[in-house]
Amino acid sequence: MIYKQPIQLKDGRECLLRHPTAQDAKSILHHLVVTSGETDFMLRYPDEIKMTIQMEESYLTKVEKDPRSLMICAEVDGKIVANGGIDPVGSCDRGKHRAVFGVSIQKAYWGLGIGSAITRALINKAKEMGYEQLELEVVSSNERGIALYKKLGFEAYGLRKKSFKYRDGHYEDEYLMSLNL
Repeated sequence: MIYKQPIQLKDGRECLLRHPTAQDAKSILHHLVVTSGETDFMLRYPDEIKMTIQMEESYLTKVEKDPRSLMICAEVDGKIVANGGIDPVGSCDRGKHRAVFGVSIQKAYWGLGIGSAITRALINKAKEMGYEQLELEVVSSNERGIALYKKLGFEAYGLRKKSFKYRDGHYEDEYLMSLNL
């Protein structure tokens, strides 16, 4: 699905929210590695990201053509600094009203309004796409993320104990949250 929207960040800089294309594969992979190394809230460690540029190109092409999926990246000064997306939970009639949501922002760009802008854009597009419910999972210690999601209307409906096990042996729980659209 196609998306393009310029926004102004809290620090006055311009940011372009847009769907990434196959030409962005290298930048999207770089973003994933960076964000996975900056915070413990991402599912993977940087060294676990094994996709090739060709694999990411194929994935981005598939998402761009899929009327039930959408990815939006944030570009500041020509650099991709954030990424978010929605994907269907399933294709069967009983679950196709639901979509899953995720977002990642490079730490240097936290607090500038990018997370709110991408999340709002994805919520609006999810409604347009016919989804009735948007779902996410968030590490219970991710206070900034939880505050953002609550501010935008998401509600916690469950807690998955010991959802993340880190290499040092400690665990983190994960909240399950949803938004009725």
